[in-house]
Amino acid sequence: MKAFVYRKYGHPKEVLKMEEWPKPTPKGNEVLIKANAWSLNPSEWHRIKASIWMLRLSNGLRAPKDPILGADIAGVVVEVGREVRSFQVGDRVVGRNYLGGLAEYACLEEDKTARIPAEISFEQAAAIPLASITALIALRDKGVIRAGQSVLINGASGGIGTFAVQLARYFGASVTAVCSGKNGQLVRSLGAQEVINYQEEDFTQKGPFDLLVDLIGNRSIQELQGALSPNGRCVMVGYSNFKNLLGFVFKGAWLSKTTGKQFVTMDAQIQTADVELVLRLVQDKKLQVVIDRVYDFEEIPEAFAYLGTRRVKGKIVIQIAS
Repeated sequence: MKAFVYRKYGHPKEVLKMEEWPKPTPKGNEVLIKANAWSLNPSEWHRIKASIWMLRLSNGLRAPKDPILGADIAGVVVEVGREVRSFQVGDRVVGRNYLGGLAEYACLEEDKTARIPAEISFEQAAAIPLASITALIALRDKGVIRAGQSVLINGASGGIGTFAVQLARYFGASVTAVCSGKNGQLVRSLGAQEVINYQEEDFTQKGPFDLLVDLIGNRSIQELQGALSPNGRCVMVGYSNFKNLLGFVFKGAWLSKTTGKQFVTMDAQIQTADVELVLRLVQDKKLQVVIDRVYDFEEIPEAFAYLGTRRVKGKIVIQIAS
């Protein structure tokens, strides 16, 4: 099979190379799929660049230990592990592969895989797993969102953000979206009642908000604290520098104990039931999948380069060339 491999860290156009690679064999709890579409996430871009030095501790100090990156994948089941009961050969499925995903064939764990409704394309499905489930967990589980609350999404026009705006509205919240001016119309169309152009206004001077979901992590905890209501919650999903992360983790823990405000970090774990929920919402047209650009498989390095511009609206999807 063909796969994109990287054997050193660097710019995607320089280090990602297409190679022939052995087709994987599914473990007992896995299905093997022939991929029809993939979507890219910033987490993979950071792994290629090794821009966050802590990633090297798990990924390899000098060079990546696992040469094929993960990805969100949609495709058709071609083989099932001996323990799998939910799927059979021929099923259209979607899931996330954390290693070995950027290839024509990939294995997915049964309890992290969902069947794709007939009304949803492979490209739409591939855009769903990591971004939508991160948004869902940030709002529902970590943010404990309730109808009638005021919610601010920092980074509202990106992959996670476009899902977060819509899911917050689905849960009955009033949504304020933070994005650049050129993306204001997009996030309004997704349900945001108010839009803050970060190029002209400081969202930490607005509010107060009952729930703040920070997908960017470019503000200090002191600034974020000021934007919260007395019993508000702030969920940190992404961060732009190590200093802000440390401040959020340590000072946030102290503020959570000494004030009525709560500061929460998170790590999204994908489960079948959550993916099925999002797929149903898309199927019922209660949720829109925002896709910025679609690339062919051979163009994966170019797709990653565009992802690295941090100007993506929604998701980048990769497809098999027609």
